[in-house]
Amino acid sequence: MKYLALASIFLLSVILSPTAAKAQTDELRSATGLPIQIGQPAVFGQVSIKRLASGERKPTIHVTMLEGGTQIGRVQVNDAGYYYFLQMPRTTATLLVEINNFEVGRAVLAVAAGASRNLRQDFTVDWEEFKKVSTPGVISAIYPRSEEAEKAFETAMKSSRDKDNQRAVAQFNAILEKDPKDFVAWTELGTVFFRMNSLDNAEACYFKAIELKKDYVMALLNLGKLYLSRQKADEAVLVLSNAVSSSQANADARHYLGEAYLMAKKGSLAVPQLKEAIKLAPDDKAELHLRLADLYNAAGGKKLAAEEYKQFLKKRPDHPDKDKFEKYIRDNQ
Repeated sequence: MKYLALASIFLLSVILSPTAAKAQTDELRSATGLPIQIGQPAVFGQVSIKRLASGERKPTIHVTMLEGGTQIGRVQVNDAGYYYFLQMPRTTATLLVEINNFEVGRAVLAVAAGASRNLRQDFTVDWEEFKKVSTPGVISAIYPRSEEAEKAFETAMKSSRDKDNQRAVAQFNAILEKDPKDFVAWTELGTVFFRMNSLDNAEACYFKAIELKKDYVMALLNLGKLYLSRQKADEAVLVLSNAVSSSQANADARHYLGEAYLMAKKGSLAVPQLKEAIKLAPDDKAELHLRLADLYNAAGGKKLAAEEYKQFLKKRPDHPDKDKFEKYIRDNQ
């Protein structure tokens, strides 16, 4: 997957610390212009454009929220640059920012235990730098659609989120009848079939998505998961290796490639992928410390296993097996 050169154009401001519920609600009301109730779960923030000349037309900005590789919402920012989703991810989500159908950056949100019910994530984009790199050939991760088609896609996505599988299948099929090149819709249709355990249909949809866009990481990732579910280790390794190549910073791709290597009995290749997944998403992938600890322990690397338990407890200090892990650490450090 191709992205804009983000280092100089995309600045990220993370505001995740808990604050008073009323203060957050007032902030959210200002952002949305809606009579939001206190305690309403929401992810919101502002996308600011640096160095946009006076009188220059403001660009069209969209923010998409992905959870587990599935799009759960996509909104256009308002005139003040605010976006909002009146829902919260279960554990983690990825926010993706597009300007004029070019992806300019993304951020991973993790919902920590005891965190506020609202999460705010702000973004800043350098407009002059954006104009230098937003050239033809740099494409968006999200398929561009007409307003009518986008509404149909959002309706299908809602059916998918609501687990109304038959309705979602019919709605995605209707979209694809009108535009068979919509690789995102093919991927989401595949995911509905996957959830229904209609694996042949799911595989066919993922193949079609990859045929249309060979580096679309969501299709590659989900096809890899499908092969893992079918115990097809070699196929999973191949597909998930392509997913990692397409998106080096995708923690899920690293995670599942590691699992594929383990299924293929290639532990020495699995460990670096699992460790990289933790590095990319430290909180969301905390459980992988336990996976690594088991691997090290089985190989006789008790000191390495103890270190993984130690790192895990820093992130999950209230885990039910805390005493057992602490004893292992004491016995093997």
